[in-house]
Amino acid sequence: MKVGVMKGSLREFDLADVLQVVGLGRQYTGVELSLGGGRTGTIFVKSGQVVSASANQHQGREAFRDLFRKTEGDFFVFRDETPPELPDPIGSLSTLLMDAVSERTASGYPRPMSYAPSELATHPGVAPPSPASAPTPTALPAPQRRSLPPRQAAPAAFGSRPPAFAAAAGGESKVLAFASPKGGSGKSTVSLNTALSLARRGHSVILVDGDVNGDVLSAIDARGRAKAGALDVVSGSARVDDALLDTVLPRFKLMPAVGPRLPDLDAVTLDPNGGWLALFAELAPRADIVIVDTPAGMFGMTRSILRAVTHVIGVLQAEVLAARSFGRFSEGLSSLPDQRRPEIVGVVLNMLQTRHQASLGVFQDALSDLPSSWLFDTTIPRHPAFLDATQQGVPLRQLDEEAPPPVAFLFDNLAGEIADRLGLRRTAAKPQRLLL
Repeated sequence: MKVGVMKGSLREFDLADVLQVVGLGRQYTGVELSLGGGRTGTIFVKSGQVVSASANQHQGREAFRDLFRKTEGDFFVFRDETPPELPDPIGSLSTLLMDAVSERTASGYPRPMSYAPSELATHPGVAPPSPASAPTPTALPAPQRRSLPPRQAAPAAFGSRPPAFAAAAGGESKVLAFASPKGGSGKSTVSLNTALSLARRGHSVILVDGDVNGDVLSAIDARGRAKAGALDVVSGSARVDDALLDTVLPRFKLMPAVGPRLPDLDAVTLDPNGGWLALFAELAPRADIVIVDTPAGMFGMTRSILRAVTHVIGVLQAEVLAARSFGRFSEGLSSLPDQRRPEIVGVVLNMLQTRHQASLGVFQDALSDLPSSWLFDTTIPRHPAFLDATQQGVPLRQLDEEAPPPVAFLFDNLAGEIADRLGLRRTAAKPQRLLL
């Protein structure tokens, strides 16, 4: 019996993103593609494996590649009963996706229009092109390779935390920073939505905003709520309880960067008295995980924060300029004293554009040039839903609780990967009675 999960348009959500959302689950799941009311093919996945694929007269890997090329039409995701006997999988989802992405990159890919002609008509002053004058899509040249710096092995000291420091940071609790050498990489968005997904999984989470410039409260349109912030606590002008804000989720608390006035930023940046370490040591026992959104760059205030956390995740924007500067991530960590160097949990690729050659080139370079254990299976695409969420002042999941945008589910996948790498125990769900 089919049970619908989600549906949408391939113009808004690429098939690679859809498969990422549903492919890691243990349920037997189908992704059906259609165009003009007729079915063009179906892919079945289960537990990270592609069980089968069919498209027109093709089956197996060839059908998977055919469907991956589709850029028009609709998708429908459904759960189904697992057959009594499953065929041998045609391959792992991650391998098949990487092969399909490599083929797409090598053969060139048409640049999509920013808007469909019908959508252009809704924008004042912009006339839709006539069919005769509309440009014909052409294959883009293959991107320049080696946009990432040459691969470097992770220093042996990454992850070795002295017992005294681990105890100061809260014992078994995790203090996890999101960091990136380049501004605009989406750290705040990834931090906020990942923290929310971890809380929805049953973990108690405190999100600390360490970025006074691109703060999390601005993203959710709540700047006026802050009476004090993390920088105030670090500078000694406020207490932890003055700065913590409750959210609609009991297990999720947020600490903004600053209150109405800026503290002495020089003192906070240099942190001669270990204020960041003291802050995280006080917060860590209150939650399963403390997540810290750091300022752009690996030095300055970010360096002070990284000296005080136990773990770090790098955010790599899937654009060439960001990739060229990403070597600063490992260089910045290598410059920290051994006893104050956080363990690298991984690197998440953000703002991936699967229909753009240069962005796909960064993805391929990351696969080949970063240490194999760093890159998460989940990648986050560039998607209009992020703009909608920012405009409404809410995280993606809260944009529509009954029917959240499909991209929101990717953060659930990412949160699951992070929890597994950190060894976080998921809280068992407790059934609740419907009537009081």
